Amino acid sequence: MAALNSLGTTGRVLLVDDSPIALEAIGSRLTESGLDVVMTTSPRESLGLATEGPQPFDLLILDVMMPEMNGHELTRRLRSHARTSNTPILLLTSLDSTDDRVNGLVAGADDFFTKTAPDAEMLARVRSFISLGKMRAQLQAQHEAMARVMREPDAPTPPQARVEIIHHMPVVSERLARALRGSPVGGEFQLTQRAPSQRLGTSDADLLVVSYPVALEGDQPLLKRFGFDEEAPAMLVVDETESTSRRVMAFDAGADDYLTLQTPMAELAARLASALRRQRRQRQLRTSRDRAMLVAVTDPLTGLYNRAYFHEALGVEFRRAQRYKHPMTLVLLDLDHFKQVNDNLGHTAGDQALREVSLRLRQTARSTDVVARHGGEEFAMILPETDLEHGLIAAERFRAAVDGATVHGARGGSRSLTISAGVGCYPAHATSMSELIELTDAALYNAKRQGRNRVCPVTVGSEPAAQAPIPATSSTNTVLERLRRLVAEDVEGPLTATRTAARMLHEASAPGDALHILTTQLRSSSDEVRQELLRVMDDLSRAILDAGRASAPREHK
Repeated sequence: MAALNSLGTTGRVLLVDDSPIALEAIGSRLTESGLDVVMTTSPRESLGLATEGPQPFDLLILDVMMPEMNGHELTRRLRSHARTSNTPILLLTSLDSTDDRVNGLVAGADDFFTKTAPDAEMLARVRSFISLGKMRAQLQAQHEAMARVMREPDAPTPPQARVEIIHHMPVVSERLARALRGSPVGGEFQLTQRAPSQRLGTSDADLLVVSYPVALEGDQPLLKRFGFDEEAPAMLVVDETESTSRRVMAFDAGADDYLTLQTPMAELAARLASALRRQRRQRQLRTSRDRAMLVAVTDPLTGLYNRAYFHEALGVEFRRAQRYKHPMTLVLLDLDHFKQVNDNLGHTAGDQALREVSLRLRQTARSTDVVARHGGEEFAMILPETDLEHGLIAAERFRAAVDGATVHGARGGSRSLTISAGVGCYPAHATSMSELIELTDAALYNAKRQGRNRVCPVTVGSEPAAQAPIPATSSTNTVLERLRRLVAEDVEGPLTATRTAARMLHEASAPGDALHILTTQLRSSSDEVRQELLRVMDDLSRAILDAGRASAPREHK
C-alpha cells in the first residue's frame, strides 16, 4: 500500500468536528502520537484550509454529523477539488449503521471509524492512511514533473479492475465470491479465486481479498511480501471475528482495509469499490510515470534519468521539503580521471565506465531516490526526506559501490574506477534550490581537490583556505609548474568560478533564448580552454628557456 513503514509515520492532519469536546479529545490523542494536527469546528473553514491553505494535509478526518455541512457533503466537495482529490479522507462518526458507512464510502471517503474506537485502532488507521497520502503525493509530484517534460496527455484509463480472493477456507471463499458478484458493484471488476496452497509470487490483480491467516500468519504471510510495496495489489483482510489487536496488526503491516465475516455485504462491496478506486488511481499515476520515463526522461547511454527530468524532479522535491518542513539531500558525483579513461582506453571504454557506474548507483539507491546523469561524467542524486547525517552515509555507500570497478580497453589495458561526491542538504545548507546546487557542486570540487575517491559535505560559512603567497625568490619555472599542475591535474580548478556562473545563468534562462545558447557554449568550451592554457604555458616555458640560454654568459676557453 505504501512505500514507508507506517509505524514511524509523521504527518499533517486536518481534524473537523462541530463538538469542541470531541475535537480536543481526539486531537490531543493524535498530537501526542507525534502528528501535526490542525483543528476546526467549522466545515466551511476546513474546506478553505484544505484547498487553499499554505500547506497541504496528509490526511483529512471529518465528522459526519455537523449542522453547517455534513461530512458526506464536505467529502464530495473535497473530492471535486484538484488539491484534495487524492488526499485520504477518514470519516469520524458516532453512528454505526451500514447505510451510514456505505454512503460515506460512496461520497469518496477512504474509510471511517467511530468516536468510541480504541486509541490503538484509531492511531493504526491514521498512520496507515498518512503513509498512503504521502505515497500518493510523491507519485502525483513525479507525474506532474513528467508531464511538464513530456508535454503529453495522461495515460489512458486502465482496463476493468481485477479482484482475487485467497482464503484458507474454500467454503468461505466461494461464499464471498458469490456475494461480491451479486453486489451492485459486481460488474465493475473481474473476480477470480485462488487456494492458499497455490504459491503467489506476483499477482496481476488490482486488489486481493485475503483471510487473516493467509495475510499475517505462517511461513510466508502475504502482507510481509506485499504490504508496503507500491507496485503490489491493494489488500483487504477478512477475519472471522472482530479483534482490535488483529486489526491494528493488519493496518501496521500495510493492509488497505480490515473486515470481518459479520460485515454486511453492502458495506463489504462499498469498501472493495473504494479500495479499487484508490488502487487504480495509483496505478494510473505509476503507468504514466513509467511510460514517460522510458520515452522522454531517460539518458540513452546509462538508462538513468536525464538532466531535464532531474531539474524538474529537484524542483518538485525541494518545494515538497519546504512545504512539509522535511529535510532533503542532494548528492553530486563525478567519475574520477574520466579523461584518462577515454585517452588511454578509448571512448568505448569510457561509455562502458559510465554504464558500470550508473548500474552500481541505481542498485545501491533506494526506490524513492532519483538517480540522474547530470552531464558528461557527472551524476546527481535526490534523496527525499533525508537529513545530512543519513545523506553522508548514503553518499559513502555510493562511493564504496563504485570503488573497485574495473573497465577494460578494446586493445588491452584496464583501469579501476572511483568517484568523488559532494553532499548538500536542505535546510541545513541552503534556502533555495540554486544555492543548494551551487554549494553541493563546490563540495564536489572540494572532494576532487582533497585527492578524489571521497565524500565531502557542504561547508557553510567557512572561507576557503588562502593560497600561500609565492616567495619572491621562486623562479619563473616554479610558478609555471604550479600553474600547470592546477590546470592539468584538476580540470575544474581554475575554471570553477566561470563554470558555476555559466551553470546558474544556464538554469535561469529559457531554452532557445540568446543567454541559454551562450551559456551552453561557455560550459561546453571549458575543456578547450584548459587545453589552450596548457599549450600557452608550454610555449611560454620554451620561450623562457630559450631566453635564458641566449642571455647566459658564454664560457671563455
